Amino acid sequence: MDELSIAVQELFDEQTAGLLRDIDRSEQHIFSQKHEKKMQKLFKRQRKPYFKLVCTAGRRAACIAAALVIVSASAMSVKAVRETIFDFITSVFSDHQVITADSDSCSGYPSTIKEEYRITKLPEGFEQQYYNKTDTRVDIPYYSTSSRILFTQFTKDSFRIIFTDDAKAQEYTDTDGQKYQIVVTECETVYIWDNGRYVFMVSGDLDKETMLELCRSVRPHSEQSHQTE
Repeated sequence: MDELSIAVQELFDEQTAGLLRDIDRSEQHIFSQKHEKKMQKLFKRQRKPYFKLVCTAGRRAACIAAALVIVSASAMSVKAVRETIFDFITSVFSDHQVITADSDSCSGYPSTIKEEYRITKLPEGFEQQYYNKTDTRVDIPYYSTSSRILFTQFTKDSFRIIFTDDAKAQEYTDTDGQKYQIVVTECETVYIWDNGRYVFMVSGDLDKETMLELCRSVRPHSEQSHQTE
């Protein structure tokens, strides 16, 4: 340490010592009752196990808000995310299971069949057997020499399917982001999904890849096409 630094340090120490001597230690500052209550409250909060979590709540809220913005931006940029709805309810009873659509989310869905859909890519050898339509449902079975495919379109508030108690239900999401409720029984596999307007069901005894291709090929069908069926 050079001579200038030593001189400054000695001057600082002398001034500090003088200030301390001038303080009357017999006099203590008395804080207000309001201040004391605030300090006691702060000390109690610091002893709580969740104090650190509370102190970082602002930053956590900012992170959550940022995440929501990212998710919203992604949803706006990916068509499948905007249109994919998945809110089926499976009720399990002693000898059967019932799958229905969540009634709380039926608002905005058509109450009758206003636009019909069809499977547009059938496997070779399958032919349509008949066509049946009501206000809330369309049924079209297809048969080959050894297999059967059933396509059904429902209004969301009319959808209700009953399975035996041994049926196995699971969820599946394809590469396009479409979610399915898959139910496997002893004789067939059933794919159920919601495109944001209607509920669809495709059932059959074909392999998984073929069944998924059938589901993916479902497209709107013009009125003129089925008037001659």
